[in-house]
Amino acid sequence: MEVTVTSEMSSAESTLTSAYAFVPPSLRESEQYHVFISYSSTDNKWTHSLINRLEASGLHLCYHERDFTPGRTVLENMSECINESQKVLLVLSTEFMRSRWCLLEANMSLFRDCLERKPIIPVKLEPDISVPLHLCHLTYLEASDPTFLNRLLRVLCTPNQQLQRSTVLCIHS
Repeated sequence: MEVTVTSEMSSAESTLTSAYAFVPPSLRESEQYHVFISYSSTDNKWTHSLINRLEASGLHLCYHERDFTPGRTVLENMSECINESQKVLLVLSTEFMRSRWCLLEANMSLFRDCLERKPIIPVKLEPDISVPLHLCHLTYLEASDPTFLNRLLRVLCTPNQQLQRSTVLCIHS
């Protein structure tokens, strides 16, 4: 079953987002990005719409098409970009779960999280997607939630040290 997720922000979400001023946290010397975003290329349209909205909010995002260094291995690029980011955003979809590269990025993020307490924020693009066992312990956001963008910005603009636990993000309204 294919689920279509609109790339347009709902009026309620737009009102919520404009009602709060989200200020991205400062980047440390070793960081170039607020967020590394991992997604399947089949979710390109939805993800780039999200990237545009997040970057318009002042966040610095890292994603493979723009920020991976040509001539380096994919593994080197993944590792460096995750390392240079404060948080990792996983866009979970059926195609994400089928992609070895996406799952590798998710696994590398989990490993970095264990070593460096780097928060991982999973977003379910499809409401009925089956999340793999090694990711099911993470609290996730649903892209179909009318308050999705507001909730995502709140988490992304919260400094890591203020988040209670790095992999269990309590982002309930």
